[in-house]
Amino acid sequence: MIDQGKIEDYLRLRSYYDNSERLLEGADKFRVKDLNKVSGGVTNNLYSFLLTFSKQGTEHKLELVLKTYPETTSIWFKTYRPNEDVRKYVREFDTMRRLERTGFPVPHVYLCECDPFFMGHPFVIMDREKTVSENSSDLIRFASTLARLHSLTVDKLGIKSLKIPKDEAAFAKEWPFRFRHVLNETRHYRNLKKDFDYAIQWLEAESENNSCPRYCLVHGEYHPGHTILTSENVLKVIDWEGAAIGDPAFDVGYAYHMVKLVFDKRVPNSGDEAAERFISEYLKNFQGDIQPRLKFYKVVGILGVTIAVSSLMSRPLEVYRRFGREALARALAYPFLHSNHFTRRWLDSDFIVSYLDYCEDFIKNTLKQ
Repeated sequence: MIDQGKIEDYLRLRSYYDNSERLLEGADKFRVKDLNKVSGGVTNNLYSFLLTFSKQGTEHKLELVLKTYPETTSIWFKTYRPNEDVRKYVREFDTMRRLERTGFPVPHVYLCECDPFFMGHPFVIMDREKTVSENSSDLIRFASTLARLHSLTVDKLGIKSLKIPKDEAAFAKEWPFRFRHVLNETRHYRNLKKDFDYAIQWLEAESENNSCPRYCLVHGEYHPGHTILTSENVLKVIDWEGAAIGDPAFDVGYAYHMVKLVFDKRVPNSGDEAAERFISEYLKNFQGDIQPRLKFYKVVGILGVTIAVSSLMSRPLEVYRRFGREALARALAYPFLHSNHFTRRWLDSDFIVSYLDYCEDFIKNTLKQ
């Protein structure tokens, strides 16, 4: 359990050693106020707080976020990225620090603590941005920001915790292996697993044909919810724990589905139009050619999310714990009420269920023609 006293004690200790920014060097009278849990889930927890401290007779105030990380290592990393730093907190911290130095819009990071002794988990402390909006509805800015990221030169970024894949086809080949492993380790409803198997077989057959001519830094989970519009009218990109060196087409394929799904379903075709406009704006701003590989990474993008969601839906008690009674009812009803028109409307009112149905339709329309 994280409390204000633990954070104060940690910062007091940190002020005596290994403070690369010299922010806390010589500081004292640390006080943490307004500690709140902003969000929490399987992957990490976020806490916001106000830090006040004194330095050379002057009082300072910082609005900060503390993000904790569970320590897990996947067989995928051990097999395909054996020379990389598998610690998500190190990868996110290194990536954000290097990006900020290039002028790319990310929150400022202060500290990365790898020892779980202090808070029960490793954690990163960063600025809490004053936001106007928690996500971007401006598709032009959203797309151009991604194109700007992909235009950065990997060698000049110098992110030590990330490595370039060994050859042009290596990044594409990782995905079917990764999905196959996750699928074998988790539970899924029969109809969904059948579609997942079919899509993974297609990826395995196509991976050799989707070599990347120029690798770049990819965000890993780029979608509107991972951008914030600050009070200074700057679109900043957050949540970099999935960062990697890879194919820019991956980020575009992943974001394509998320853009499509977040738009208002009450307006016919609005999601399709928004997703296509996002790709169009991206291509205007990016000099490379991702179109030959876009179909492959659209399939990768939808599977990456849906396999995880499907695994969750097969565990109704976990659904109840995270989302409440109504989500539990939908999870229990999903495998039995798949064809009835009225129950489908009730099921589809839940974003998670509608995402599963969207995936089934996408696989059918894209791969089974």
